[in-house]
Amino acid sequence: MMNQPSAELEWVLTLRVDIGPGQLLGDSLAGHRSNYPIVGGDFSGQGELKGQVLAGGDDFFVLRRDGVGQLDARYSLRSDRGELINVRNRGLLTLSEHGQQLERAGQWPLPEHEYRCSCSPAFEVPNGRLDWLIRSHFIGRVHYPTASRVVIDCYRLA
Repeated sequence: MMNQPSAELEWVLTLRVDIGPGQLLGDSLAGHRSNYPIVGGDFSGQGELKGQVLAGGDDFFVLRRDGVGQLDARYSLRSDRGELINVRNRGLLTLSEHGQQLERAGQWPLPEHEYRCSCSPAFEVPNGRLDWLIRSHFIGRVHYPTASRVVIDCYRLA
């Protein structure tokens, strides 16, 4: 049996995204859908990478019939140097059995040990100092510290 190389992750940035109340679309073929508007926030990362999350995007969230939540967020960032960065972030949210009970009872956010949420952010940037963001694959760990804030720690697959 051959030894398989292990993958390494390198933290590159943290997004702190403010979201507004969900706009309920209701039941659809995909599941129960709610759209959450992106209303602002900030980000910081390696080196001098920092800036603002711009208002105007959305997370098109669907709770599938199997109980797994699918995230599909699209929004933009503006670096402190004025560069526009488009983000598309897809992910999965799974709740423990107890977490599902708490969520059905109207509790949100949940304690972190009651859920797991990961994502795959993809970036679109202008040519220049940030184009490394389109030459790498990223994964993210998603946290929900409050009902109106999502924190995403982004890691580059090294």
